[in-house]
Amino acid sequence: MREVLYVFIGGGLYVSFQAGVVPLIEVSDIAWPMPYVLFWLTLPFHWNKGLSLSFAAGFGVLMDLLFPPHGLQTFCGLWIWGLRRWWIQLFNPNLPSEWEKDFSVSSLAPGEFFFYAFPLTFWHHTLYFTLAKWSLSVEVVLQIVLSSAYTFLWEWLIFELVLRRRHVRA
Repeated sequence: MREVLYVFIGGGLYVSFQAGVVPLIEVSDIAWPMPYVLFWLTLPFHWNKGLSLSFAAGFGVLMDLLFPPHGLQTFCGLWIWGLRRWWIQLFNPNLPSEWEKDFSVSSLAPGEFFFYAFPLTFWHHTLYFTLAKWSLSVEVVLQIVLSSAYTFLWEWLIFELVLRRRHVRA
């Protein structure tokens, strides 16, 4: 129950950050930070898939209602939610068979967090900006790259300040 509450609080903080702070720090038409992508990246792996999918889709629908274009948040977020398990196993093939019970994003070292979060954030932004602009021009590719880097900077700050457990790895 406590973990569900933490997920709700985290989701609320990501939405608040996106609504309150992002308009002040975005570089218009060049780089848009979207640190709410962390919501899909940090959903617990050991949850029942139905519960996790419900939270992932619910957060996407909430983001769609608050931040148009409608439908893209859910679509892109569910891609990230679906790919994250495969991605963890791809870059760390020696995980034991029961890794999902003990795994938490907060247990990652900074370098591991980079290899986990940045490619998935880049994939999210590639889908989002390509579909939002409905084109793939040099301008859109530049916006994807710069927004991914800018978003990851904010994700990393949130990870280091809030999510990472310092005692796990020194």
